[in-house]
Amino acid sequence: MRRDDPRSNPLRPQTVEAEPQRTSDVGHLVFDFTGLERPDVVDLSLILTARLSASPGESVWVRALPWQTARVLEAMRLDHLFRHYPIGPEELN
Repeated sequence: MRRDDPRSNPLRPQTVEAEPQRTSDVGHLVFDFTGLERPDVVDLSLILTARLSASPGESVWVRALPWQTARVLEAMRLDHLFRHYPIGPEELN
């Protein structure tokens, strides 16, 4: 081996190119806003980024979303991106 060959130096990091593997499992992510009275822009940014990063088959849920935040999402026409997680047993049916 040549001296500048990365395999000749065990301390030198090596990169291996590989195809990312996807599984058939569908993921679900739940953002629970219970007890949070007024989410800020960072909170909205977080849930929007999660939705946009998720594959189309994955679900992003919001639980106990304050009504003001729900109105903002409605006004921006983004409310359809999130499923509403049931809060109590009466909502499970």
